[in-house]
Amino acid sequence: MRKLLCSLTILAVIAALTGSAMAATKKRITIKAGKGSNTSGQIQRIRVGSEATNSKLFQFKAQNHLSYATNQKVLNAAKMAKNGNFVNGTINTVPYFQSWFLTGSRNSIYGYSMVGHSPAAGGTTTIGNLILPLEVQLTDANGNVLYDFTPVFVNNDPQGDDTTLFKQSPLFVSSTYNGVTGQIVDTAQKVEFNKVGSNWHTPLAAPVSTLDNPNFPHWYSAALDPTAWAYLVDQNNNIVGVAFDINVISNVFETMLQIENGSFGDLPNSIVPIILTDFLTAYDPAGGCCVLGYHTAETGINDPSGISVWTWGTWIPYSPDNGFTNPFGGFGYNSMVLSHEISELYNDPFVNTNVAPWVSGGTAFAQQNLETGDVIEDMAVNDVVTAVPLNTTGGPFTYNLQNVALLDWFTRNPYNGGIYSWPNMNTLNQAPHAPGTCAGGPTWTYGQGSGGFFFCNSVTGW
Repeated sequence: MRKLLCSLTILAVIAALTGSAMAATKKRITIKAGKGSNTSGQIQRIRVGSEATNSKLFQFKAQNHLSYATNQKVLNAAKMAKNGNFVNGTINTVPYFQSWFLTGSRNSIYGYSMVGHSPAAGGTTTIGNLILPLEVQLTDANGNVLYDFTPVFVNNDPQGDDTTLFKQSPLFVSSTYNGVTGQIVDTAQKVEFNKVGSNWHTPLAAPVSTLDNPNFPHWYSAALDPTAWAYLVDQNNNIVGVAFDINVISNVFETMLQIENGSFGDLPNSIVPIILTDFLTAYDPAGGCCVLGYHTAETGINDPSGISVWTWGTWIPYSPDNGFTNPFGGFGYNSMVLSHEISELYNDPFVNTNVAPWVSGGTAFAQQNLETGDVIEDMAVNDVVTAVPLNTTGGPFTYNLQNVALLDWFTRNPYNGGIYSWPNMNTLNQAPHAPGTCAGGPTWTYGQGSGGFFFCNSVTGW
């Protein structure tokens, strides 16, 4: 486990947070980021790549910082559920339920945990959340700010700033998808557990950000020097964007969470913190770019006997930001990354749900986890993105969501008419392959290309 706080100094003095004079004004809490690994003194250049095709970035995509004992406690509890039933979790963390499934030629048992409460019991379980906006300033060696990427107040999206737009996105606002109405992640859960039409719901609570703190409305800011950020370049070595050192920015994230919990008391383990940045992506100094977000499980920030579950995602504006345009094309706009991460957090909050190894077809390495967004993220844009137009306070706005895999895709237990992706039900479907791929006749794939899952329509195997 990385030592996350050793190189950080908090510059802002947070004291006397109450009082009418402060209550009316938004305040910046400044964090001094540590040095990065680039010691050349020159701003380095990193080639734009895809996290889906770079195994070196895999360790950052979903992070489990829990002890072995805590992981085993969670996994063992999941396997205690009766076959086909569910148990509600008892650890002090976000509300969660557990069960297990069998798959593979040896009928291996895989326990899993998901956000919410038992689908069998019904009812609504509302998930608390807190949005933590982070402004990132990129400086030269002398400390002069060259670029300022902020998710608050100033933004090039025509409708307004990132935080305001995110709070009005389909992750919080109810919409209808294939006849199912609700927040996007809630509808996905209802479909994967065959609860459409029931009263079972797991919505995110109404969004609240640190800017809404009634006594001390605030956002966070960190300045990174050239040791900790780089230019992104394309195949022709043209500068197309900027990125930060993932180790440095991860330390900043941890410091934000500690401040928010210690100074404001806003982070009981039952709350999901959502760290929001603008435009920027992250690179691994050991090699590889780019990571646009991740979700994490770690020892409880508020109660160390429990578990804290949180996520970071970057918002990418439609319009140029600091003169840069989106280097990720249609894949990356606005809420796309955040929908990816929040779906994965719901489906694997503790980042310890193992499944049979899979390859999406766009990757050169196998994964063995229940990461719903990773399955699809490297497919063609039309397969990856669902556009959802909504009316916002700034006028009509089209949100980009990522299509995600549902539980049945990971269980490897196909059935006729099954739904394996959401909200685009055709992204992962029963696409026929050539006869004779395996014993028993025609086969179907539930992935992309030759790397996807293959199943026979016969009991002889797959």
